[in-house]
Amino acid sequence: MSTVAGALATAGLLGVTHALEPDHVAGISSLTSEYGDSRLSALVGACFSVGHIALVAAWLVIAYLVLGQTEFPPIMEAVGTLGVGILLSVFGATMAVSGLRRIIRVDEHDHGEETHSHLHVHLPLPGFDSHDHGHDTVSYLKTGLVGALFTLSPPVSMILFSSTLLPDYGVAVIAMAVAAYGLTITVTMSLLGAGAGALFGLSQQRSGRTYGIVKTVAGTAIVGLAVSLLVETAGVLL
Repeated sequence: MSTVAGALATAGLLGVTHALEPDHVAGISSLTSEYGDSRLSALVGACFSVGHIALVAAWLVIAYLVLGQTEFPPIMEAVGTLGVGILLSVFGATMAVSGLRRIIRVDEHDHGEETHSHLHVHLPLPGFDSHDHGHDTVSYLKTGLVGALFTLSPPVSMILFSSTLLPDYGVAVIAMAVAAYGLTITVTMSLLGAGAGALFGLSQQRSGRTYGIVKTVAGTAIVGLAVSLLVETAGVLL
């Protein structure tokens, strides 16, 4: 029993470390940047994790039941990383442009000008649409889909760990391990969302310019991360 408990604890730790990977932190931050509310942003992080966990489970089923293997060629991970890099580049650019728009609006207001900024990028996803205050079920399902897209490459660490459990403990313990893995991913991503929402909320309270600057800097950093992922992937694919 103690060995099973240790296995579940290890699976939970893998979930935490997986959730804290830079691309996940960047993705959740970009999706929560418009909310400025820790509770709502925590829900966005949870929705992100649900989609993520769904594909992790799908990969485990494919690895064992369909392919009967625990190793995958590097090209598969590269393709998944390529997709994440493209997503983050779009998210980061959108976030940076939105921040610049906010700064321009504040400057125009400070100078008493009634002009309109033409910097406009619209993505119908939670965290990007500042005009969408309904936060309906479909919007959160879209956030879950985004989370799933961050798991296009095989979750190698969890697949390898599950393979070590299978001979001695069988499918039941693996299912519990996946549940522990999913629980800690959800909790960690919810906390990430809450933290990001709180930080953006604080910047909003200080001033519109501060909020715009924070979004612009964060968006630019996300684009930088995306570029590094794309360069790394190009080295594998080419």
